[in-house]
Amino acid sequence: MSTVKKVHTITEQLFQLVSEPIQKDERDKLIEQITSLLEKREDLLPDINAPFSREEQALSQQIIAWNKVISAKFTEIMQQIQQDMIQLKKTKSSNQQYINPYQSVSTSDGRFYDKRK
Repeated sequence: MSTVKKVHTITEQLFQLVSEPIQKDERDKLIEQITSLLEKREDLLPDINAPFSREEQALSQQIIAWNKVISAKFTEIMQQIQQDMIQLKKTKSSNQQYINPYQSVSTSDGRFYDKRK
């Protein structure tokens, strides 16, 4: 099997992974699978050498098309993770404020200092 075909099959697996709906519970497992496939593909990319046959050219065009979709999905996943992190910070802040509601109140409120003697 040529290197282009190997890269094509790995890219196809990546495309199938990101095409499925992503559940929050399984997101960590999905990211690990994606990382593994990307590492495999990265190891193969330097081995690709010209000249290409017509079949390899067609496969490379398909790889390029899939890469565009994969990149868009990666951006979407990253935005979901960022939203979850923002929501987690808000929840943590709300919980802290519920536990200690007077934490942010300044201690000098309501005090009067008489400077005269």
